[in-house]
Amino acid sequence: MRSVIDVEKAIEEVHSQLAEEKESDLEYFNYHKRRYRRMASSVVKVMPPGSKILEIGSHYLHSSMILTKLGYQIDAMDVSPFWDLEFVRKREKGFGIVGIVENDLEQLTSMEGVDSRYDLILFTEIMEHITFNPISFWKSVHKIIRPGGIIYISTPNSLTLMSIVRSIKNLLTMTGIGVGVGEIFERVTYGHHWKEYSAKEIRKYFHLLSDDFHVNIKRYHYKQYSWETPVEGIYKILSSIGNTSYVFSEELEVLVTVAKEGSWKLEPPKY
Repeated sequence: MRSVIDVEKAIEEVHSQLAEEKESDLEYFNYHKRRYRRMASSVVKVMPPGSKILEIGSHYLHSSMILTKLGYQIDAMDVSPFWDLEFVRKREKGFGIVGIVENDLEQLTSMEGVDSRYDLILFTEIMEHITFNPISFWKSVHKIIRPGGIIYISTPNSLTLMSIVRSIKNLLTMTGIGVGVGEIFERVTYGHHWKEYSAKEIRKYFHLLSDDFHVNIKRYHYKQYSWETPVEGIYKILSSIGNTSYVFSEELEVLVTVAKEGSWKLEPPKY
């Protein structure tokens, strides 16, 4: 197995390469750097080098690049707008990543005929963006992962102090609940957090799908807030208290071990 030192080396090598490319991309990488470190450190504990990994929602390939540096075989999947970017295609080729264009995540049409191929499926910061009924998607994931394989998920914790305070404020002012109207117009479809989950909800989510899914959840945080304005100060105070409490930590790390004993409970509803 790889060590913490190996993880740090891989992250710094990717960081150095990004520093020579897009400045805005480097800013994004640095913002999420502690999350990447957490992900890679968790993966190396459960998967030996050479394991076959599929990243669903590969974005700019940051996670895929790090895991490639750590000796994993990486297939990276995302919608065509990302694969149309020249720098993403360049990274795919340079790192030996196998790119998969998938514009129908609900059906995962690119995985037709694939069975028990992957040791681990990476699904980071994607679950909260899903806009479709996910039953068919997870049934496909269940099919393409190997028996005993692991689904690695990171997603925001819906039960943070900031989200609770925001919800109370919106209720008291009769503003509404959920994604704000302004946010709906400001971001692309997959940019919104349409549904964030609590740890309890995630356990229920996978239990409803299949008894083959064995869920382990840990809470953590990676974001760092400045204190340049009063609003930022409130964010910093509430996040610090919540993260210290653990229960209200900002992020959930979910490892789902898939037994693949044939259990599947749900089928997609029909119109």
